[in-house]
Amino acid sequence: MKKLILIALVALAGCSTIKDNIPSFWDPNQSKIVTDMQQSARHIDCTADLTPQLHNLFLQVEWYDIYANTKGTHDMALLDQVMLNTIKEFQTRAESGPISPLYCDMKKKVIVQQADIIATTVQGRF
Repeated sequence: MKKLILIALVALAGCSTIKDNIPSFWDPNQSKIVTDMQQSARHIDCTADLTPQLHNLFLQVEWYDIYANTKGTHDMALLDQVMLNTIKEFQTRAESGPISPLYCDMKKKVIVQQADIIATTVQGRF
């Protein structure tokens, strides 16, 4: 009887490990929001007030993160967390005073690249 319980526990632990390593499937909601994230990132205007632009983008990425975690698609969690951290840092810097056009342009390029990586990953699923 003890062997049967041990085998059952190992099998259950193995199933959860396997489930965590299976990539998530395509989802129309995730595809929509990552496209919105890409568009918002591409349209960051370094000559305008950055605070509302970055806040809007942050909310989009946060929505995606909440949705993915609630749905259980944890394979994307690292990517959106990196982007959230980049946006938070940019927001903090924008709120502390003027930003040079070069700094803004470099941050924008990083954020666009991160949005493209997330979108390519999400859109490439089956």
